[in-house]
Amino acid sequence: MVSVKIILIAVLALVSAVISLVITRAPTITDENNLPKFIQADFVNLSQIYSISKFRSGEGHDFSGGGETCRSMKHYFTPQYNPNVQWREVDGKRLPPLPDGITDILIYSPVDGKISSIGEEHTPIGKQVAIIPDSQPYLIRLFHIYLSPDIKSGTHVKAGQQIGVIGKNQGTDIAIQAGTLPWNDKFISYFQVMPDSVFAAYQARGATSRDDFIISKEYRDAHPLQCANDEGENFIYPADYNRAEDDFHLRGYVYLEPDYKKQQQNSSIG
Repeated sequence: MVSVKIILIAVLALVSAVISLVITRAPTITDENNLPKFIQADFVNLSQIYSISKFRSGEGHDFSGGGETCRSMKHYFTPQYNPNVQWREVDGKRLPPLPDGITDILIYSPVDGKISSIGEEHTPIGKQVAIIPDSQPYLIRLFHIYLSPDIKSGTHVKAGQQIGVIGKNQGTDIAIQAGTLPWNDKFISYFQVMPDSVFAAYQARGATSRDDFIISKEYRDAHPLQCANDEGENFIYPADYNRAEDDFHLRGYVYLEPDYKKQQQNSSIG
């Protein structure tokens, strides 16, 4: 009987610990307009970025969760579109040139925190890195980063510390996940957790508010996208879909009409 009681107590303690872990690692979001502004530094050299996809856009591929489907719940940061770039081909995929050490775009840690994981990308362009801030139970995911040699899983980083680069003609993406456990899939916009001090640089480049970078859930639900049932989770665009409205163009952007259909077929960045 004593052993049974000990086992029951141990089980209850384990359940309590798990519940406590879930609560502390998954913040309850009741008001998306009043989220903690825990970003301490921008993650990219913004002077080299000219276009940013909107949260819930049809850019790239399906990246959704938290009850939302078929939309991109992250931001693509892209340098000036250059139609003359000589792309490289790897295993039949068109990829942007590698960083050259001269014209690279620097990538920084946006918070004081820990590198929780470094993973391979589905497309062989850099690494995917996850950072957990010291101050909040959120997960910051950066995509297609060529990491500095000293950045490893478990490394503690400081806000504004350079952690890697991307090539001059390559974009990168950022996603913010509410909660740090693997099954958390509630995503919020990078701009929703960005303080005024960091957002000021975007205002200097033409942004008027954070809404410039966010498509509301209500609008996307009323204007849904379709997703292909394939490995790439690509979007299927309606005939009248204006893809130019998926992006906010920062001041200094030069508009050169890209062949979106050709990009969708040939480009493998996501």
